[in-house]
Amino acid sequence: MFTMQLDISHEATHESVVEWAHGLDCRVLSRLEEGPGGGNPVYTFASDTYNPLKNMAEELYGGELDNTFLMNKIIPYVGGR
Repeated sequence: MFTMQLDISHEATHESVVEWAHGLDCRVLSRLEEGPGGGNPVYTFASDTYNPLKNMAEELYGGELDNTFLMNKIIPYVGGR
């Protein structure tokens, strides 16, 4: 399993974020209501494989992303399921 944290606009409802993640074959693990980036919530997303999270990041940031950026954003989850 892989995880990734993203700062999501406060204008997006929690339900819409969950639906968006599900549509990209990802799931929401947690939400920190007021993240460090100006008060927007920080979501932790997970997927069984790397590519769905890569696709999610590229959709959010608007295009193909640098591999170094992705390697720092998407991490293998080493805890229990």
